[in-house]
Amino acid sequence: MSVLISNDANLDTLLSEDEVCAIVAHVLTAEGVERDVEISLSYVDEDEMHELNRQWRDIDRTTDVLSFECDSAFDEDIPVDEVLELGDIILAPEVIARQAPGFGNDPADECRLMLVHGLLHLLGYDHIEDDEAEEMEAREDALLRELAVQRGDDPSKVEVGPITNHAHD
Repeated sequence: MSVLISNDANLDTLLSEDEVCAIVAHVLTAEGVERDVEISLSYVDEDEMHELNRQWRDIDRTTDVLSFECDSAFDEDIPVDEVLELGDIILAPEVIARQAPGFGNDPADECRLMLVHGLLHLLGYDHIEDDEAEEMEAREDALLRELAVQRGDDPSKVEVGPITNHAHD
C-alpha cells in the first residue's frame, strides 16, 4: 500500500502522515482489500476546493472532501501483481476545522471522519439513496470506533451522525 500525500500550500493537515497511513491501512484491511494499492491524498485550501467542487460536481461552493475512484479494489480483470490505483482523495483542512465544532468534533476527529468517508467512496460506497447513506454511515461509525481503540481513545465517544449534514453534500 502506498499513500501519496500532497500539501503544496503547507496547510495544517490536522493528522500526521503516520496516522493517515494507519487509517488507510485499517480501512483497506477491514474492507477486505488484499491487493497492493495506491491512493493519492491532497490537501488544498478552501478556494481551491471551491473551484474543484465547481469543476467536477457543478456545485458552486466549497466542500470538505472530494474523492475520485480510479480502479476498483475488487476488479478481477487487473492482474494480481499490478498495483491498483484506487483513486484520489482531496481534503480541505480549513473547511474541516471550521465545521468540526458544529458536529461536536475536534478538527482531528472530523478529519479522520472525512478521510474514512473518502476511502469508503473509493471502495464503492455511496450515500445518494437513504439506504446507501445508512449503510455508509454505519460503516464509518464502526471503522472510527475501531480506530479510536487503536489510538487508545474511548470508542463510545465516537459519534458520526448523519454524514449528509456535512459540507460535501
